[in-house]
Amino acid sequence: MEPLSPWQTGFRGKCPRCGEGRLYSSFLKIADGCGYCGLKYGFENAGDGAVPFLILIIGGIGVGLGAWVMLAFGTAVWVPILVAVPVVSVLTLILLPKTKGLLIALQYVNQASDTGTDSYDEL
Repeated sequence: MEPLSPWQTGFRGKCPRCGEGRLYSSFLKIADGCGYCGLKYGFENAGDGAVPFLILIIGGIGVGLGAWVMLAFGTAVWVPILVAVPVVSVLTLILLPKTKGLLIALQYVNQASDTGTDSYDEL
């Protein structure tokens, strides 16, 4: 069976094997396993891997938006902060579980591990 696309599974928070079961039991807590196909998520080791990417992307958006607001409208310094902070917060809350799920799905598809001893067939 050919693996499903990590974008179709992990980015949506679904099981990387079947694409049906939930990947998360709460906001960022990984479930013990898939309720449909029985895959155990013990192989998951994404940690904070998604955070540096999001810091660069969302931080750039926030700084760019703040600078644009201040320069385009000639506002005080506190106005761009007032505009950028909610945008950065919302983008972070939306994208963090999606990118973490994507990294977990990529781990499964590529059978990546830190020791090389994980067997994805037994999980």
